[in-house]
Amino acid sequence: MSNANRKGLRIAAAAVAIGGFAVVGSSLAMGATRPAPDAFTTSDTPTVTATPAASVTPAVTATPTVTATPINAPTPIMSPTPTPTPTTAMPVTQPGSYMFTTLDNQNDPTFNQLLGINAQGVIAGYFGSGAQNHPNKGYLLFPPYGQQNYAGENFPGSVQTQVTGLNDNGDTVGFWSSMNTASGVNNNFGFYKLNGHSFHSVNFPTGDNASPPVNQLLGINDHDIAVGFYTNGGGLNRGYIYNINTRHFTRVQVPGYQTGVNAPSLTAAGINNHGDVTGFYTDRNGVTDAFLAYANGKFLTLDFPGASATQALGVNDHDELAGVYTDGTGDSATMHGFTWTPGGGFTTVDDPHGVGTTTINGVNDDGDLVGFYTDSAGNTDGLLATPVMSEPVTTQLNLMSMPQGTATLGRDNFDTIDVTVDAFGLTPGSSHGVELVNGLGKLVTVFQTLTANGTGGAQATLDSTYKGTQAPNWRVVILNGTAGDPVSTEPIAESSPTTVGANTTYPLTAVEVDPTGMSYGTPQGTATLVYNPSAQTISVTLNASGLTPGAHAAHIHVGSCQSQGPVQYMFMDFTANSDGQIVNQTQTVTGVTTPVPATGWYLNLHQGNSNNILSNGQPTINFRPLLCADL
Repeated sequence: MSNANRKGLRIAAAAVAIGGFAVVGSSLAMGATRPAPDAFTTSDTPTVTATPAASVTPAVTATPTVTATPINAPTPIMSPTPTPTPTTAMPVTQPGSYMFTTLDNQNDPTFNQLLGINAQGVIAGYFGSGAQNHPNKGYLLFPPYGQQNYAGENFPGSVQTQVTGLNDNGDTVGFWSSMNTASGVNNNFGFYKLNGHSFHSVNFPTGDNASPPVNQLLGINDHDIAVGFYTNGGGLNRGYIYNINTRHFTRVQVPGYQTGVNAPSLTAAGINNHGDVTGFYTDRNGVTDAFLAYANGKFLTLDFPGASATQALGVNDHDELAGVYTDGTGDSATMHGFTWTPGGGFTTVDDPHGVGTTTINGVNDDGDLVGFYTDSAGNTDGLLATPVMSEPVTTQLNLMSMPQGTATLGRDNFDTIDVTVDAFGLTPGSSHGVELVNGLGKLVTVFQTLTANGTGGAQATLDSTYKGTQAPNWRVVILNGTAGDPVSTEPIAESSPTTVGANTTYPLTAVEVDPTGMSYGTPQGTATLVYNPSAQTISVTLNASGLTPGAHAAHIHVGSCQSQGPVQYMFMDFTANSDGQIVNQTQTVTGVTTPVPATGWYLNLHQGNSNNILSNGQPTINFRPLLCADL
């Protein structure tokens, strides 16, 4: 559905509101989930529907323009003698993200705000700042977005109208005013218009209205469920859901906060086809937070990291949010558009012509965004941002056997042989037996236990009790564990054969031996990694040998082979055949919403499978990395 119901900060920009529904930017940091047993409290008061007014014939007019800036003041913006902007739509491509196009209705090239977009690409918006004699005038804009594709949509008899949202059926919502005062204090009344039918006025039934009253509908889904707010006598916004079919109102409230007159000011700005509602509210600290209230009662508070205020203004069926956040305060404050997705978090979206003055107000299911920005001439311009789909990126990886490192044999002050191990690629936090064996594989001595740190590295000098003569072709062997069982006594690395001499350093070579003593040699292999931004997938095709037969877990982790970190993505297990080989096997993970970074991720193939490499969230002996490559 992609109800592009983005809200109306425009109100601030328009003289249609009583000072009050301007987006004041907000801080959008990932907020914590709050349980919401009754996030939505039903009101029994009857619904108000306006008497259908005669349909207005749309006036078709328009002209795309390039430039933009968000309106961030609660008071109407006044530009008595605005400087005109260019009249040609000029797309601007931001590599790998969005192509930006400025779209301005030339009935007023100095002030346009685009507020919603549906699946067909139809856009809801308005022109006119709302200053006296500069009223808001609503419109719909149809592809291909020429001046001839604008169709006026204004509530019959109104002085000002904003069309704030629309659904995939062509139904629209918004608000209108019978006033256009110099003070910018005007009455507001919500409305809806079903496709091909007349207008209906909608106002929340309450005896506690602001004076003059303020009611706005800001979003609508394909089931004709709308959202909006009214302002009470205390100047606080009260968000609500309005069912056009049943004419029933339901309040939207913040779980854990007081209700009634002490409830926080809240604006419901968008609703998707699942019934998930988004908007913003003022928390106990006076900070404006965005929210996503799921239809199942879960309530998620969201704040853009480091921002002073965050407002979510639209939501699509993927629960992708669109909105605006404020960076800084006072005269130095800047406003930036954003998107937020459940898997990818926040992304800043600024029109290149309006960096620091951009508001993103609507998003459809294709990820197309609409909003507005302030250009260098001080004009407010509508913007359309369409995702630029990058081609799949393929990376070839040479996998390194693990662990890697060195062993240095020496003697302590008592002429006892010792070994200094400097290695990485061990299981984080693991402990390992270390032995010295002769050329026939017979045990010469046992060293102290080697313990890996939390990233799988180990640097330690280990003592033994052996004071005898050292012979050539001996080897330092690192075991899988310390328990003495067949799995723990499996060798995982050994040094090259020793020569006679003090303090000689030998490279360690990884080995793979099963609990029966069957050796499969040294793990080795290659991988082809493909990141597909359009499909939001990462696929890995693996060829490897020197593995124990059976299933092996594989992950992309944060960190590096030398400094292991948490799992970022989990693949289905790869399976080695009876010869210890994986041949052209491909596994894919979905929901990859961010590109593979230049550094900071690595691919790891483990000795065990997905069911046995962890216990109570901690690595087991089976976690042992076999093959690794930094991405």
